[in-house]
Amino acid sequence: MAEKVKRQRFSKEEWLEAGLKMLSAQGVDKLTISSLSRTVGVAKTSFYWHFKDRQDLLDHMLDYWASEFNLVITENQRLMELEPAQRLQAITEIVIEKKLLKYELAIRAWAAHDDSALAMFERIYQRRMEVIRQVFADAGFDESEQEVRAQTFLCHLAWGGTMQGEAHSHRAVVEKLIPIALKK
Repeated sequence: MAEKVKRQRFSKEEWLEAGLKMLSAQGVDKLTISSLSRTVGVAKTSFYWHFKDRQDLLDHMLDYWASEFNLVITENQRLMELEPAQRLQAITEIVIEKKLLKYELAIRAWAAHDDSALAMFERIYQRRMEVIRQVFADAGFDESEQEVRAQTFLCHLAWGGTMQGEAHSHRAVVEKLIPIALKK
């Protein structure tokens, strides 16, 4: 027997967050309007209040992921005012504390099979690299060093949480990585 519908309305952000959670748990192929509606216990009519169809939801999910989980870093002018080591530390803290990478693997897996998801993922990755590269430019490294150091730092920041398993260990490793990455 199907789950009972508990609520009639869900905000757009609630639908987007629920969609990202389902994407992360089951993959994009399992993300349907019906399955999402059943999972959250909300009538499908609420879905159509915010989205035209499944593709509209997917498009909005990408935009939501880009803005809510990326712009907080890439468009943060206060970060740019910090010294390089402090900037890397602040970026690390924001990423870990706000759990900004919780959908990273799911978005990347989706991007492997969807051109619009891939285009968004690549835009976000390039913008992240610009921000991190600038840290190393501000620390006085030449372009080739900026690139390698930025890739190393971003790789660990992005995948370290998965490798470390929990925030405290992830933070500890990144704190040790920062002075190494900035050493000339």
